[in-house]
Amino acid sequence: MKKVLLYGAIAMATMLVSCDGRNGVKEPKVLKLSAAEKELVTNCNDFSFNLLAQVANTEDQENVILSPLSASVLLGMVMNGADGETLAQIRDVLGFADDASIEEINAYYRQLMDALPALDKYSIVALANGIWVREDFPVRETFVSACKDNFDAEAKNVKSFTDQKVLDEINRFAAQHTNKRIKEIVTRDMVNEQTIMALLNAVYFKAQWEKSFKKSDTKRKTFTTLNGQEIQTDMMYQSEDIKYGEDEDYQIVELPYKGGKYCADIVLPAQGIDIRTWAKGLTAERWSQMVPTYSEEVELTIPKFSLNYERELKKDLQALGMTYAFDADGKANFTRMVEPDLGGLYVWLDMVKQKAFMQVDEEGTEAAAVTVGMFKNYATAAGHQFIADRPYLFVIREKDYGTILFAAIIGHPEWQK
Repeated sequence: MKKVLLYGAIAMATMLVSCDGRNGVKEPKVLKLSAAEKELVTNCNDFSFNLLAQVANTEDQENVILSPLSASVLLGMVMNGADGETLAQIRDVLGFADDASIEEINAYYRQLMDALPALDKYSIVALANGIWVREDFPVRETFVSACKDNFDAEAKNVKSFTDQKVLDEINRFAAQHTNKRIKEIVTRDMVNEQTIMALLNAVYFKAQWEKSFKKSDTKRKTFTTLNGQEIQTDMMYQSEDIKYGEDEDYQIVELPYKGGKYCADIVLPAQGIDIRTWAKGLTAERWSQMVPTYSEEVELTIPKFSLNYERELKKDLQALGMTYAFDADGKANFTRMVEPDLGGLYVWLDMVKQKAFMQVDEEGTEAAAVTVGMFKNYATAAGHQFIADRPYLFVIREKDYGTILFAAIIGHPEWQK
């Protein structure tokens, strides 16, 4: 194999990462999904590939590293506060069927969070969720409880998001749950007096290859970048019997991690095919057909790398169809998040941001991601407002017959005593 691009490894490596905040597990568990839950996995994989293709085809940088799972879990929590068309759009973008209830979706996330962290005793897989709410914001207790019960979310009240101490606390949470790989996710320019809530998901993954690469086999070789530049980089090598597949437009290998419960799939498009264009046609159905099932002897050469990436995902999610949630002018419906008797209080999702880290070397893989969603609000007046702060018409009339006595246009009011 002459070269390997990063994008192919991203899809599965990021989709497989999930957990519940523990730093490790002792006894392996078995993940058992019903037929309906298996279908949800397939649908959610569509979201993973859709998000990857959307970002890759609108990104100026040559590397894209995402955790679709982190974004999905974050939006899964958001979904518990949404209603109407806002809820329908989020559910559709995430890949859940129109008739899937919130209870079924929450149960699906609950099942994954309970089982995936404990699939084997070799991999470190951790996931943590947090909610920070401005203390004067009347959030529904049912929303907070849903996030606690189904996503193990830690909830805290804060006085103001403009307080640097609050931002430092959120960033410490991110660092703590990503082995300090993501040290800062929120900054001062992301918040103001309108910020009323922050939801956060952190994902961490670390595992050793089932068959490690020998460091002595790592050599400096030529890699042709996405922009066509030839560079010299460290390329790892091994010759092993591994699962392999190919078609006219790609090759694919499966690299298992120790314990056999997790793996990395690396997809190499054929010469002359742009990975970004190729990714547009990738669906969960096609992916299931691509995943290799037979082992063959493969001489594998792949680059080692350590990369960071960040992306504000608002425009990407809007492009995928999730528009109402971000609408600040009246379309966002988060009435399942705010107490219903508070007329005039309008809430919208202001931004979704993700930071990710991935390192692949001779021993294995380490990956981390943090996704944060920031909510804002404003209170509209209970009645109508009439503020004559621009030119206006002034009429004096008698009421019985409507006779107009005076009519004036006031374009420059003055006071004469």
